[in-house]
Amino acid sequence: MSEKTERIISYGILLLLVLSLIPVMYLGRFNHPTGDDYYYGAATKNVLEETGSLTATIAEAARGVGVQYQRWQGTYSAMFFMHLPPQLFGDWAYRLFPTILLLTLVGGIFYLCKPLMCQILQGSKWLWLATSSVASMLAVQTVPTRGETFYWYNGAMYYTGFFALGLYILGLFVRWLYRGGKGKVVAMVALGLLFAGGNYVSLLPMVLTVAAVLGVLLYRRDRRFIGSLLLLLSLVVGLLISAMAPGNQLRQDGMWQIPAWKAVLKSLMQGVRYMTAWTSLWWWMAAILLTPFLWKYLPRIKTRWYWLGALGYGYGVFCSMSCPTFYTMNSTGPARAVAIVYYGYVLSSLCGYVWILAGIKTRWILYCERNSGKVQKKADRKYKIKGNYVWMAILIVLLALQLVRGAGAETSMAMAVDSLVSDEAAGYEEEYQNRVEIWENDNIQEVILQPYKNRPVMLYVGDFSCDPEEPTNQKVAEYYQKNSVRVNH
Repeated sequence: MSEKTERIISYGILLLLVLSLIPVMYLGRFNHPTGDDYYYGAATKNVLEETGSLTATIAEAARGVGVQYQRWQGTYSAMFFMHLPPQLFGDWAYRLFPTILLLTLVGGIFYLCKPLMCQILQGSKWLWLATSSVASMLAVQTVPTRGETFYWYNGAMYYTGFFALGLYILGLFVRWLYRGGKGKVVAMVALGLLFAGGNYVSLLPMVLTVAAVLGVLLYRRDRRFIGSLLLLLSLVVGLLISAMAPGNQLRQDGMWQIPAWKAVLKSLMQGVRYMTAWTSLWWWMAAILLTPFLWKYLPRIKTRWYWLGALGYGYGVFCSMSCPTFYTMNSTGPARAVAIVYYGYVLSSLCGYVWILAGIKTRWILYCERNSGKVQKKADRKYKIKGNYVWMAILIVLLALQLVRGAGAETSMAMAVDSLVSDEAAGYEEEYQNRVEIWENDNIQEVILQPYKNRPVMLYVGDFSCDPEEPTNQKVAEYYQKNSVRVNH
C-alpha cells in the first residue's frame, strides 16, 4: 500500500469515527442523574448550597471517602469522584458528561496507540490514525451495554472513566521507555496512585503488564527498571490501601466469595467464552481493514517460543480482568464491568492479531529467502495488480452481510439515532422535567413519582424504589430536602 493510499484511507476511517460518535454524544443532552448519583451527592450538594464554597464541597467529598472507606469500600479515588457528581453544578454538566467520557476514552486509545504504532512498529502516522480509529469504533459502537457504560455518571466514571485513565498511564509509560524523562516518572507515579483507587477490573491487568515489563528490564539489567519499579509500587501501594479498607469486609459479608484459585480458573474459562462471543464479523472487518496497513511494518519474530509465550501472557492479562468480580461475587459482575472487559478484549485481541500476523510474515520471509526471493517478487507483482481489489471486495461483502443480518441496528450510533428519531429521548426528557417541577415545589414534601413510560435503552438505567425507606430513596429525599420519596410502581 502506497503512502498516498494510506493517507486517504486513514483519513476516511477517522472521518467515519467522528461521524459515528456525533449521535452518541448528542444523545447526552437528554441524560439525567439517577440512583447513586444522588446517594453520594446528597451531602456535597447541601454543603455547596449552604456555603457556596467549592473548597468546602471538596472537603465534604473527602470526608465522604473516609466514611465509605470504613463502611462500604476502599476505592478511594472513585469514591471521591462519586461524591462530586456533575449535577451538583447543574443539569447542563450532567448532559455534557457522556461527551467528555467518550472523548476521554477515544483520546486514551489514540494516546496509547501512537507509541505502539509509530515507535514499537516504526509505522507511519497513517497507520496510527487507522488503527486508533478502528479500535475506537469497535470499543464504542459494539460494546455490549451503553447506559451504564457511557451515560450514568456513577457507573460510567467508575469503570469506563478509570479504564480510560489506565490507557493514558500505559501510553505515558511506553513514551518514557523510549524517551526517558524524570517528569514522566513523577507523572506516572501520581497517576498510578490515582488509578489504583478505582476499580480492580482495570487495575489488575495494569499491574501484570507493568510487572512483565519490569521483569524484562531486570533480566536485561536495564536501568529503566527503576522507573518501572516506581510505577509498579504506586499501583501496588494504592491497591493495598484500597483492599485493606474495613468497609470491604463489611460489604463482602453480603456477597458470595470463592477461593482465589477458583476465581483464576473461572476467569481463564470465561476468557474463551468472551472471545467466542465477541469475535464477530465487526471484529473481522476491523482486522481485515487494518491488515494492509500493518503488513509492511510488522517486525520479524526470532523464535516460535517467544511468539507463543507472548500470546499466552497476553491472554492471561485479558482474563485477569474477570478475576476481581469472580473472586468477590462469583460472577462476571455488572454490565458496566463487562463493558470495560470488552474494551480490554478489543485492544488485546487486535494486539494479538498483529502478533499473529507478524508470525505469518516471518514464516513468509523465511520461505521466500529459501527460494532466492523469486516467490516474493512474483507475489509483489500480483498484489499490486489484484490485492487492493480483493481486499476491498472482502470488506464490501462482509459489510453487506452485516447490514442484511440487521447488525447495523445494534451499534451505538444506530441505537442513539433511533432514540432521537422516535422521540423516545424527548419523551424521557419531558417526564424528567415533570419531576423537576415536583423537586422545586416546596409545598410538596411527601413525593410520589410516576414511573417513566419512555425508557430509552441507552439512557435509562433504572428508577427509584417504591419503598420510601430504601437507602437511595432516603438520600434522594435528603438531596432535594423532602420528607420522603417513592415511585408509584
